[in-house]
Amino acid sequence: MGRSERYRCAVLGPLRVWGLDGGEVTPSGVLPRRLLSLLVLRRGAVVSVDAAIELLWPKGGPNNPAAALHSHMSRLRRVMPEAIGSAGNGYRLDPERIVVDADELGEILDGGGSPAAILRRWVGPAYPELDTVDEARAESARLEELRVRAKQVEAARRLADGRTDGLAAELRVVVDEYPLREPPRALLIEALVATGRTADALRVYDEFRRLLADELGTEPSEPLQRRYQQLLAGDRATGASQHLPMSVTSMVGRDDLLAETEVLLTGTRLVTLVGPGGVGKTRLLLELGRRHTDTSVVWCELAGTDVDGAVGAVAAALGIDVRPGIPLDERIVGVIGTTKMLVLLDNCEHVIEPVAALVDLLLSRCPGVRVAATSRERLRVAGEQVRRVPPLQVGGDRSPAVQLFFERAASATGELALDPAAVDQICAIVARLDGLPLAIELAAAQMYSHDVEEIATGLDRQFDFLSAGYRTAPRHGSLAAAVAWSVDLLDPPLRDAFTSLSVFSGPFDVAAAAAVCGTDLGTAAGRLTELTERSLVSRAPGRRYALLETLRTFGRIERAAAEDHSGARHAHYFVDWVERTGRELAHSATVISRIDDAIAELQRALYWLLEHGDTVNAARLVAALMDYGLLRLRPDVLGLAELVIAADPDATGRLAAEVSAAASYARWMAGDLAGAYERAGHALTVCDDPPYNAYGAYGVCDLFSGRFGESAEWYRRAGVIPDRPSPNMDMATWIMLLGYAGDPTAERRSTDLVAEIGYGTSPYTAYMLYCAGEAVLDIDQDRARELLDRALRMAEATGTTFVTGIAGASRASLDVRAGRTAEAAAAYPALIRGWQRAGMWSTQWVMLRSIALLLDQLGRAEQAAVLDGAIRAATADQPLGSDREILDQLSHRLRTALGADGFDRARRRGTDLGNDEILDYTLAALGPQP
Repeated sequence: MGRSERYRCAVLGPLRVWGLDGGEVTPSGVLPRRLLSLLVLRRGAVVSVDAAIELLWPKGGPNNPAAALHSHMSRLRRVMPEAIGSAGNGYRLDPERIVVDADELGEILDGGGSPAAILRRWVGPAYPELDTVDEARAESARLEELRVRAKQVEAARRLADGRTDGLAAELRVVVDEYPLREPPRALLIEALVATGRTADALRVYDEFRRLLADELGTEPSEPLQRRYQQLLAGDRATGASQHLPMSVTSMVGRDDLLAETEVLLTGTRLVTLVGPGGVGKTRLLLELGRRHTDTSVVWCELAGTDVDGAVGAVAAALGIDVRPGIPLDERIVGVIGTTKMLVLLDNCEHVIEPVAALVDLLLSRCPGVRVAATSRERLRVAGEQVRRVPPLQVGGDRSPAVQLFFERAASATGELALDPAAVDQICAIVARLDGLPLAIELAAAQMYSHDVEEIATGLDRQFDFLSAGYRTAPRHGSLAAAVAWSVDLLDPPLRDAFTSLSVFSGPFDVAAAAAVCGTDLGTAAGRLTELTERSLVSRAPGRRYALLETLRTFGRIERAAAEDHSGARHAHYFVDWVERTGRELAHSATVISRIDDAIAELQRALYWLLEHGDTVNAARLVAALMDYGLLRLRPDVLGLAELVIAADPDATGRLAAEVSAAASYARWMAGDLAGAYERAGHALTVCDDPPYNAYGAYGVCDLFSGRFGESAEWYRRAGVIPDRPSPNMDMATWIMLLGYAGDPTAERRSTDLVAEIGYGTSPYTAYMLYCAGEAVLDIDQDRARELLDRALRMAEATGTTFVTGIAGASRASLDVRAGRTAEAAAAYPALIRGWQRAGMWSTQWVMLRSIALLLDQLGRAEQAAVLDGAIRAATADQPLGSDREILDQLSHRLRTALGADGFDRARRRGTDLGNDEILDYTLAALGPQP
């Protein structure tokens, strides 16, 4: 019998066996699987009858255990007749007639091959059927070591091949499982460096160094220490210490100004950099942010917004979402509170009034906030320190303006040899460009294909026309001349590409550029290269490109004056892109961050579609964002569905149902349960065959109304819709609800769900691990804690903010049950702030009820009573479901502890609190007490 004719056996997870014909022959009963597992474990050795009986019936068994064993063994031998035989007083599995996946993995690793295929099939600890057998536990531990080694080998192969998508997230999971091991930590550092995240790599090393010192009193190995020093030196050299936009201009001639501004900002809370467009204010602000290392820095670009959207843009930069009924500026100061941060506001001039009002409010209500802004005029806010940013000094060949020209020209040509006459002409050029850095850079870039005299002549040819023909000319004639002249030098295909690219709101990749330009990838890449060489397009992180705002505005003016189809191409491309990308939520660790980066483009696409009456594609876009909006905690994204409904309120069919379901989730997140029910009901009635998310929308409404049985049925129906993959989030939610209801099958279903999930890393996996943990919360708290911890690690690795919140809340509740009240009190503040930033009040109220119970356990009866009164008043029109009895019991205990008068006074205090005041009170109540 050759190797191909052997039985195949998988022990890396629950036992599975395949016969000679390839069909699965795994025994169906628990005892036969245990018996076969023992034979596989000891393959080649005799398993005595006594050992087999002890395994199958360790605490008593049938009247005739030997006969019962013989019966089980006979069935196994009928399935694998060539492999299992009798031997003395026992049985033996012939190792030559079976291939075990654990052996294959060892051979692959010893032979230098790739273990990827076996790692994908590894679905849990080895030999789980033999968890009471010491020998099996030892073998399982050995194989777990082999798994870690295999993951390291495969990670090293992927790094060497440049296949880094999702690698850092996968390695993070291994590092969390084995925090004191250096090899996976070193690989994680390299994966982060390979994806441009050097700052994160440095933090991973620092975390490891501190952990080794605390736990073992040792230091990382010398090679890893040397690698850290290399990265640290490179990070300092590039200035990549904070996540700020890429610098697009040089700091030539600005050292003194930067030092003066730094000193100014240490003594005041508001500094405004004032000067004309193109003078380098943004570049100076970026460098100021990078050097500000004593607190967090928030960057907000205002060039793409208007008066009505300015405050919203600042809120988005701060990660604060809209909540109905609360003015957005009040919401911002309420969330920030006493947090220390530096807020950088770029390009305020066209939204001066709302920005000035918001800054004034921040300075008066948030003592830890400092603001640095750029504008073409001062904000005129009390306490403002204005620093004018002048053009670069012009003059001789050593002036900053001329030095900038030399530097950029040398970058374009590779070398720069100029005679005295050419240097004199350059001095004249930068003088005519008023020393504006952007204009100088654009002119210098033309040295790639033109000489100095041609550049000077080009400026002569275009200056008067642009000064009279564009609305930017009265204030920035020299800059407009430089931009327009640079564009006029392009041949027609390049000029068309430039104007088409101005449709983007931010950075874009080659594929997106090809789509909006209507070309193939190769042509688009070539044109991007040429435009980059001419400084009309800039390189952005992540192999992407971007247009400066001035250039983007110029391109849009040109598009408006001609017949242009780039808006339509942009919109249709991003509809297809988001549908394709959304499907990756099931198996990609990076998909949420990619959609995060594309949100501005997706919104622009949606607005274009609605403006042009294309509600079908608008609905496709919104439907594709639904799971992202939920898992990322983005009610604002889900709320885009309301725009589509308003544009076509009578729409029917599957798409209309998906859009209405998205609107339902948005309303549920904001705490509007009645509105959520209305939209969910509409989703179920507008088509004959509702999509799964329509059932899920109604299910979540019933869940938060306390109707667990009805909710479970909705999720069951959603989970078994034909052609849906298994497992899926709705089926996982159904299993969770079975656990809530005390269903006896919940524990088994939770175990099966985890086995199906395996070791994949994705947002869906994070959510399903959470559901598996919730399902056994009242059955096996240790198992629940393990699964919730896995869910939290997965959520952190994939950006699944919703799971971070719900799993974190459940994890804190387990601490309360176990009497670890201090740990729970320490965990809840971050969760409260997270729900507050997201505007997620439906889950916030549920968690606050748990916190009221915690305060009672901590002996803080008066504070618990205040919170009880606040919660009841704020949610008076919402059903409490099963929470009502728990809260009523709490109220009875508190009334007994405080007395009727004291309890009523505390309750009345709570009813007078607004929503954000409730949160502030809760945070104070959880903190150290005097």
